[in-house]
Amino acid sequence: MKQLLLVLTIVFSTSTYAQISVDVMSYNVLNFPDGVNRIDTLKKVLSYYTPDILMLQELKSSAGLNQITSALNDLSNDQYVSGTWVAQQSVPGSAYKLQQNIVYNTTIFGLASERVILTGTRDVNYFKLYIRDENLPFANDTVFLHVYVTHLKSSQGVDNEAARYEMAQAMRADINALPPYSYVLSGGDFNLYNSSEAAYQHLLTTGVTNTLVDPINMPGDWHSSLFPNKEILTQSTRLNALSDGAGGGIDDRFDFVLQSIELQAGNNELSYANGTYKAMGNNGTCYNTDIFNCSTFNNVPDSILRALYYNSDHLPVVFSLVSDIILSVDERPLIQFSIYPNPAVNQLTIAPKTNERFEMRILDVTGKIQLSQSISGKTHVDISRLELGIYFVQLVGANSAIKFVKE
Repeated sequence: MKQLLLVLTIVFSTSTYAQISVDVMSYNVLNFPDGVNRIDTLKKVLSYYTPDILMLQELKSSAGLNQITSALNDLSNDQYVSGTWVAQQSVPGSAYKLQQNIVYNTTIFGLASERVILTGTRDVNYFKLYIRDENLPFANDTVFLHVYVTHLKSSQGVDNEAARYEMAQAMRADINALPPYSYVLSGGDFNLYNSSEAAYQHLLTTGVTNTLVDPINMPGDWHSSLFPNKEILTQSTRLNALSDGAGGGIDDRFDFVLQSIELQAGNNELSYANGTYKAMGNNGTCYNTDIFNCSTFNNVPDSILRALYYNSDHLPVVFSLVSDIILSVDERPLIQFSIYPNPAVNQLTIAPKTNERFEMRILDVTGKIQLSQSISGKTHVDISRLELGIYFVQLVGANSAIKFVKE
């Protein structure tokens, strides 16, 4: 059956020439949104560090994902959207119903594709982002960032280590299949106790396509009291367990975001900002106790430490990427609209958020207009004559100057 992938595009008016800084956070948000006023607590964390890419684990529902997306939109003048919510596909009927996803800043990124990688324990979620480069209409090219979000099997023991290894193998095989020299982030709650575990070693295998590295390069027995770099530990934020989550105090490094070596190369297109990778809130002064017992010297404020304590038993991992790519930026309100289904077959529904009249255009990857018509409000568009491929939808308002993104 013929399917057409259509990508929502944005209308722009001017450009910005400052270097892009992309802030990234990976966060196990603990059975979100279960509990009382969880979003209020999480919003305090996100108000202190507002990421452009938020990699989430332990989401219980699409409603929770929507709450987090709305919170980022409340906190920022930019527009945030999430990946598509898909319930766990691995091991139907199992107890592992928690899911992963991302929320991203559409001023910087668009979403080219997304999919689920099946394993014997739970899904690995994959998202292919592209940078909204000002020159895309002319260069017919863009920079892609491949984001993998996972939650490896928890707990110690041979069987659990084997389950983590099996999940790591599935993710590593998918990364091997990407084009060489890709920009890759592979992160989440890895539940690793030490760097000798097979899952960790497999993910860092050298001599393969798109080799991954641990950006802080601090191997060892992270679970041991003798491990020296206690500021990199991420779990647990609580000495004594609350109504949900684990206790025990800060004494494990469960949360990671590995990066492809291409991000370490200092490329102008996209690269890791050295020294920015941190376990947010942990400066190494609260080992085996509550996170709010960490000193605030060279750390987050006390109010944020307490929000981290109440929100989850994990700390978020944060870092930055930088790019010299020039983005297009709209100085006026964006024309906001949705398109569905995506992929589409013979008909596409286009739903602007206002009833203003627009010219609707569908463009191919070369920028050539394949279809155009005037629309007002939700409109069903016949796309049966279009060939299989990737297309871009553009709404043109009476007062809009246009620059469109193409893959």
